[in-house]
Amino acid sequence: MLGIVIVNYRNYPLTEKYITEELPKIRIPYKAVVVDNGATAQESAALEQKTGVKAIPHSNEGFAIGNNVGLMYLVNHFDIDYVLFSNTDIHFQSENTVERMIEKMASDEGIGILGPQIIGLDGQRQSPEPYIGMWDRYVLVYLATPFMLPEAKRKRFYLNYATEAQEGFHYKLMGSFFLCRAKDLLLIDGFDPNTFLYAEEMILSERMKTIGKRAYFYPEVTVVHEHGATINSRLSEKKRAISQWESDSYYYRQYKGYSRLSCLVVGFFFRFHLFIQLLKIRSPKI
Repeated sequence: MLGIVIVNYRNYPLTEKYITEELPKIRIPYKAVVVDNGATAQESAALEQKTGVKAIPHSNEGFAIGNNVGLMYLVNHFDIDYVLFSNTDIHFQSENTVERMIEKMASDEGIGILGPQIIGLDGQRQSPEPYIGMWDRYVLVYLATPFMLPEAKRKRFYLNYATEAQEGFHYKLMGSFFLCRAKDLLLIDGFDPNTFLYAEEMILSERMKTIGKRAYFYPEVTVVHEHGATINSRLSEKKRAISQWESDSYYYRQYKGYSRLSCLVVGFFFRFHLFIQLLKIRSPKI
């Protein structure tokens, strides 16, 4: 059976709409659960009554822990084979999207994570990504800008990677909509609880590698993602950037072997660059 984990953070209209309008497009049996971060018992009960989907009130400890709570609820209460993790700002483009994803995953035991083609409202692909080192991601891509032609920069830092990616194994898939086997998730102890909102996808890829599994990009099916609809109204640009850096630096230290000193140096550059960017945004135009 398919299990579906949805993490909601105080966006009830979007969550209700997703459950009532998108999930019915899945034609195979499934059990869904909403981990209702930051909610009261009364709020979760109201959501459950409106949608018919189990809603668990939970303190807001972030995306990774929320997914773990949903995963354990499903495997402890039902006979779950596959688990779909989904944001609520996803729109299916066909009624057999999830079914085809399961068929593909079932055909290859080497697939630990499977994600479809995810398209933003701007028509651009949002996934997949290669592995990108910390210095490249946070320092060199900015320092190189004045010295590299645009095409050379795009090639050096994989800026066109998602657009050009072919079906197959890749390092990272976007965490807004992806499928795993329940047994694999239990073997790797689910998501790392030490991140709050970012880096979960990269860490999950690293954890899957420990059991010989990898992330697979499956563009034969497509979903549309209103990227940011869930968090943009809740976090300022500064808070989002800092939250991402904190999660990314943890990932680079714990999973890729970067030293604490390297993270401190890159962190200093990141904060300096962020400060300059925010000044540019706030400076009045003459």
